[in-house]
Amino acid sequence: MKNYDVIIIGGGPAAIVTGITIKKFSKNKSVLMIKEDTEGLVPCGIPYIFHLLGNDADKNKMGPKPFVDLGGEVLISMAEAVDKIKKTVTVKTGEQLGYKKLVFATGSLPQIPDFIPGHELENVFYIKKNYLYIKDLASKINGFSNIVIIGGGFIGAEVAEQIAASGLTVTLIESESECFSKAFSPELSKIATEALRNTSVKVLTSSLVKEIAGENNRVKQVVLSDGQRIDADAVILSIGYRANTQLAKKTGLELNKYGDIHVDQYGRTSIKDISAVGDCAQTFGFLTGRSDMIKLASTATAEARILGHNIFGVRIKKCSAGTLGVFSTEINGLAMAAAGANEKNAEEAGIELISAKFTSPDRHPGTLSDASDLTVKLYASPVDGSIIGGEAWGGKSAGEIINIISMAIQKSITVFELVSFQIGTHPLLTSSPVVNPIIRAAEEIIYNVLKKDQK
Repeated sequence: MKNYDVIIIGGGPAAIVTGITIKKFSKNKSVLMIKEDTEGLVPCGIPYIFHLLGNDADKNKMGPKPFVDLGGEVLISMAEAVDKIKKTVTVKTGEQLGYKKLVFATGSLPQIPDFIPGHELENVFYIKKNYLYIKDLASKINGFSNIVIIGGGFIGAEVAEQIAASGLTVTLIESESECFSKAFSPELSKIATEALRNTSVKVLTSSLVKEIAGENNRVKQVVLSDGQRIDADAVILSIGYRANTQLAKKTGLELNKYGDIHVDQYGRTSIKDISAVGDCAQTFGFLTGRSDMIKLASTATAEARILGHNIFGVRIKKCSAGTLGVFSTEINGLAMAAAGANEKNAEEAGIELISAKFTSPDRHPGTLSDASDLTVKLYASPVDGSIIGGEAWGGKSAGEIINIISMAIQKSITVFELVSFQIGTHPLLTSSPVVNPIIRAAEEIIYNVLKKDQK
C-alpha cells in the first residue's frame, strides 16, 4: 500500500489550490489528488461556453498542472471508502492508499427538483461542473429552438443571456420578484433584472413551475402555476447547488443543517487529521457568524490557502473571520457586484445600517469613448461608521471596485477613514480624483449622519 502525507479527494479549484499551497510551503510532503475526471472546468466560466467561447468546452478547461509541476501526484479514479481508523482511502479499483492527513474537496452538485413532475424527462439538463457533461450539452444546444431556463440566479441568468445571444429563443423563469435577489439588494436586483430583460431573453419573475410536461418521454412544455404553458425543446434547471457529501457522511463526518461538512476556521472537521474545504464544507457569515450557503470558487480558494498553510499545524492564526460573500456579474454590458450586507440581508439578520451612493464616470473626462457611469453604494454601521457592505454597477471596473470594498469590510475600515483614502488615478483608467465614487459615497454617509445628529 502506498502512503502519502496528504490525500486530497476532489479536483476543483479548492482541491487544486490546497495542493499547490501545501507543495509550495511544505515541499517535502507527498500529496496525492484523487479526482474522477481527467479534465475539469473553470466553474464561473461555464455560462460563456454557450456563446462567447463558441460552444467549445475546451476553451474553459481547468486542470491540476500547476500542482503537478510542484511535485504533486494525481490519480484519476473515484474514492469509494475512507477508513478513519486505519487512515486509508479505497478507490474504485479496490486499491487502498494510506494518508497522514486527508482533505475532502468534493465540491457541490446541482439541486434536483424532485418536487417538479417531469424533472427526469429527456432534454432536461443541469449546469453541472463536469467537463464531459457540459461539453455534451454545448454540442446539443444549437439543435434546440425553444429553451426554458428555471432559476434566475447568477448561473441561470448568465446562461440565459449567452444562449439567447446565439439566436435561440430563451425564456427564464424565476420564482422571486427579481432575479439575483439572493446576492443583490432590492435596488440592484431590479437593475440587474431590467438589464436581462433588455436582452432577447424573455424573463418571467414571480412565476412558479408546476410541471415539466413531455411527450414520448421528451420535454415539450413547461407549465406554470397560473396555467401558462411555455413550449420547450429543452429545459435547463439552475436552482442552486448542494454540497457533495455522500462519502463524508459515510465516513462519519459531522454535517451541519444544510448538509455541509462541519469545519472550524482552519478547515478541520470533527475527526482528527481530516479536513474539508470548498463547496462541500461549511461556511460562516462574516457579519452574522451563522452558517450560510455561499458556494463560490473565490471563497473556496481563499479557504484552500488557509487550509494549505495550516494543515500540518497552525502557522497563520485567525486568518479568516468568516465568509463575506463577494459577487459579480455582467449582463448586457452592465457590470454589477456586491459584497457583505445590504438592506435585505441586514434586515433578515437584525443588523442596523445606513447607506449612501454616488455616481460618476469611470474615466475622466467622461467624454472619453470607453467611459461608463459607475455607481458605488456603501453600507455602514450607524454606530461607528465601519463599512459592512457595498455594491457597484456600471463599467467593468465595478469588478475590482467591489474587491476594494471587500477589503474595507474585512479590515473594519470606517467612512471617516475612507474620506482620506489615497488613490492613484489616470484619465484612461479611473474616475476623477475629485469624484471618486467610493470616497464620495463615504462622504455622503458622513453628511447624512451629521445632518441627522444636528436635528
